[in-house]
Amino acid sequence: MSSQHLSDRSKDASESNSTTYASFSPAANSLPQHTSPLLSSTPPAVTKALSQAYPFILTADHIFSLLTWTSEESWKSFLMVIAWASIVLYYEALVMYFGHLFVVAAIGGYVYLDKTVQSEQKTHPTLDAIIHTLSKATSRINLFLSPIQSLSLNTQDVTRLLFTTLFLTPLYTTIAFFIVSPRVIIMITGLVILTYHSVYARVTRAVLWRSRTVRLLTFYLTGLDFSGSKFNADSNSKLSKSVLGVQSNDGKPVRFTYVLYENQRRWLGIGWTANLLAYERAPWTDEFLNESTAPDVFKLPDDDNLGVQWRWVDKTWKLDLTNDGALVVSGSKSKTKTDPSPNDGWIFYDNTWKKPSTDDAFSKYTRRRRWVRTAELVNIGYKDEEDDAESVAESAALPEKQGVERQVLAGKKKSLRFKDE
Repeated sequence: MSSQHLSDRSKDASESNSTTYASFSPAANSLPQHTSPLLSSTPPAVTKALSQAYPFILTADHIFSLLTWTSEESWKSFLMVIAWASIVLYYEALVMYFGHLFVVAAIGGYVYLDKTVQSEQKTHPTLDAIIHTLSKATSRINLFLSPIQSLSLNTQDVTRLLFTTLFLTPLYTTIAFFIVSPRVIIMITGLVILTYHSVYARVTRAVLWRSRTVRLLTFYLTGLDFSGSKFNADSNSKLSKSVLGVQSNDGKPVRFTYVLYENQRRWLGIGWTANLLAYERAPWTDEFLNESTAPDVFKLPDDDNLGVQWRWVDKTWKLDLTNDGALVVSGSKSKTKTDPSPNDGWIFYDNTWKKPSTDDAFSKYTRRRRWVRTAELVNIGYKDEEDDAESVAESAALPEKQGVERQVLAGKKKSLRFKDE
């Protein structure tokens, strides 16, 4: 009895020391996963939204990787270009003979893309992977849109582009009718968009852009400045940024007269508008034809680091009827007008901004008028006035010096004036 009991106990001990294997594999969701450090700090609602949007983020990342030629498999981008050209050129034949297969091809493409997205979801299921993919997709979308975003177009640029394109309508019609078919034009446009970010296209553009003829041609055809030298709206006026001071040499306050020119062109059937040709001056310029902002949005420079600040002396902009002495508008008794009508103070020119006259005629296609407004520097106090007194006194003469330098560079008559009172 005791020997049988001992044998049973030894058998149980041997069985407990042996390894036991399960006859089934654990479920996939029960396997240990790498948890994201962002998971604890991210609200659950945000995590759930990102998780649900993950397939769409992956899809967008795949599509824009092909459009920007940043995919590891560049042959897919080549295949996309070939498919576009084939579909556009042989659209009728493809629809006639293989149209019933297009639906199957679309479904097959969706299934392939869905399988790819699901495999990536299983490979990288963490929140860090979602954020990383979202960052990649955003970077690729920005890269794809960079040609348009780099232009920094405003309403005036779009209007100018529209009018320039309207002038080119006869040329485009001639090309579409007699030289290149509309189908080829659509194909070329698509190829330019699809291959814009490829290495070959970038090298070709870099070589062509070295030619001054190509740069001028693109400017005259579009009216847009592709060189990146845009007017900075925050500066408002190139003269105003370095103008600092409180008093002139004789101790009187320093006043500066800002000058803006309003330019317009006459269009047949429309009349006088601010829409000018692409290669000529802007609707609002200074006296040296530098682009400026309109008077209602013109701002004085914010240069208060030396304890001084600009403020307007005149309550509003005034229309200068003397045109700085160049040509006085007939019938005007006063030199300025604070509330002019839309037809007051204009000097009319021919189509090339020459032969000025105060009278409107059929031979006059351009016009401009001069707006002025005076500002002065006031002392708003500074904690270290003694140290800055010398620099403030020296800076009071900068506007006049700058005006002389601009006169030499532009070869024009100086019209920026100071008034000492």
